[in-house]
Amino acid sequence: MKLTITKQFQAFIKEQNLSLEHILKQAMIPNLLWKEELVVDEQQYYRLLRVFDECISDEQLLALSEIENINMFMPPIYAALSAKNGMEALERFITFKKLIGPITIEMEEVGNNVQIRFSFLSSNQELPRFSLLNEQLLVVSLLRRGSGKEIRPISISGPFEYGETLTHYLKCVPEKSQGNILIFKQEDLDIPFYTQNNSMWEFMEPELKNRLATFSPSPSFLETIQNELFQSIPSGHFSLSNIAQKVGVSNRTLQRNLQAVNTTFHQQVQQTQMILSLNFLQNQNLTTTEIAYLVGFSEVSSFSRAFKKWTTKNITQYRKEVNKSKDNSPN
Repeated sequence: MKLTITKQFQAFIKEQNLSLEHILKQAMIPNLLWKEELVVDEQQYYRLLRVFDECISDEQLLALSEIENINMFMPPIYAALSAKNGMEALERFITFKKLIGPITIEMEEVGNNVQIRFSFLSSNQELPRFSLLNEQLLVVSLLRRGSGKEIRPISISGPFEYGETLTHYLKCVPEKSQGNILIFKQEDLDIPFYTQNNSMWEFMEPELKNRLATFSPSPSFLETIQNELFQSIPSGHFSLSNIAQKVGVSNRTLQRNLQAVNTTFHQQVQQTQMILSLNFLQNQNLTTTEIAYLVGFSEVSSFSRAFKKWTTKNITQYRKEVNKSKDNSPN
């Protein structure tokens, strides 16, 4: 999956006093901002989310979640605003979401309520705080903007602290939970949208459906290798030969195909180990020894050296920062 970061969105990031150049460097993504559009793959996008998690304040998070700020350069959102009500808006947003990010949205009607859950396209990767809260806030903003009413969730939860600023905006006390959920009353989603625009929707619908039809759900070779590594590293069977056998190619063909996209098998293993490490370190029930084993290291000392090389932080320092972030999220 390839995702485009437009010049308009890049400019908006700059307006929030965020340095995209620094963010790209921290996410280990080549600085190609001189091009008309910056195109990243699924794993690069995930690393961007991780970096945003570390450098963004809740005020900036709110600005990035405000529909008014971003709908003009994100067509799926504009299409949702053109809907007749909140329910139709969410259905459109869920349908076309994949065009602007690898986030999966599940919506379910339960009694008189509607429940919404978010997950990353790859089930092996947990959504960072920035990403989950951005998605939840964006849905709330969409419903408020379209209806002109201060719609509030009847329940919202996630594995992170929300902080005073976000709680005040939501007008609802978030709960901390292992998963995530966003619940609205069905009657709130039936409120007519004053932003409804049938003419605009008739104009946009064919193009969005065309883009969706040509959007390739088939992963690239690189994405296939990355997905296999996420599955295989925790099991300990992730040698070049193991992965080549799983994707049905020779060792040499695997290496040649990765070289064609300017990477190597060793680099992909390290990147995957780093992402898995960051995910596992969010879980305070796992010891460092257990995490080292799960990401493919037989010795904790080797894992510690690798982690320091990847992040410039030692494991103890990183865990303290994670705990501080969860307990005292920025306001």
